[in-house]
Amino acid sequence: MAHIGVLQALEGAGIRPDIIAGTSIGALVGGVYAAGKLDELEEVSLGLDWKKAAGYFLEVSFPRSGLIEGTKVTDFLSEIVGSAKIGALPVRYASVAADVMTGNEVVISDGDLVSAIRASISVPGIFTPARRNGSFLVDGGLVNPVPVSVCRAMGADVVIAVDLNNGRVKETPKGGLPAETQPEGGPGRNGIAAGEIFAWLERKTKGFDTGFLGPVKEWMSRDPAPGIFDVLGSSLRIMEEQIAAARLEIDRPDLLIRPSVGNVRFLEFHLAGEMIAEGFRSAKEALEGRALPEH
Repeated sequence: MAHIGVLQALEGAGIRPDIIAGTSIGALVGGVYAAGKLDELEEVSLGLDWKKAAGYFLEVSFPRSGLIEGTKVTDFLSEIVGSAKIGALPVRYASVAADVMTGNEVVISDGDLVSAIRASISVPGIFTPARRNGSFLVDGGLVNPVPVSVCRAMGADVVIAVDLNNGRVKETPKGGLPAETQPEGGPGRNGIAAGEIFAWLERKTKGFDTGFLGPVKEWMSRDPAPGIFDVLGSSLRIMEEQIAAARLEIDRPDLLIRPSVGNVRFLEFHLAGEMIAEGFRSAKEALEGRALPEH
């Protein structure tokens, strides 16, 4: 959510993007901004606690290709942007995804906005791939984490890039939730309270033979070492940091903004206020004393 603060700082400096290309969370925030709904996203984000945030991800589904089906996420996005079409947005927009079968970069610049965002945020192993035109699409961070090249291809003369990957692997904390954010019941293996997940499992399997829940409850109550979300999230961060560094050497933006969000773990949307503030701070710092090229 640091992108929210970045966009607010840019607008405060009189800079309004004509073109937005985003990958993963950048695709989400950028898409909402392009639809003119950034204030709504900020309001919802600041109202999230860990339980509400988890509610957008935990679903009654055990899919083969991901832990989370993503229906609740798309419903959440639809509540904010409605049935917006990319071609009708006041700002030109594209999301970046990766074809999981071919490894190709896929730029989505038309059609349904929510579907385009859903494809770009499909973290492999966590979200099921998004289907589009016969392809299975996953998080674009696998191929182009900071899509400067996409902005250039769309006709941008001046490109301001936001890189959340710099230093994230070194700064990412290990184990459960930080002490000040641990919910009652203690941290689970995935950074979400074990008690909450177990209660959810009990509710959703009511009426079935749930003898297996005893061992599951005991397993989840142990200290994380690390959890599945930590493993998948950190693995993706490692790849994205390396890919972003390599691509930024080739596809250089006119201004690079690097919020320091390494202390925020995967799916910790309840820390939105902290992330937004850091995005605003880092953008203002990057803009100070720097004149962007005029075109």
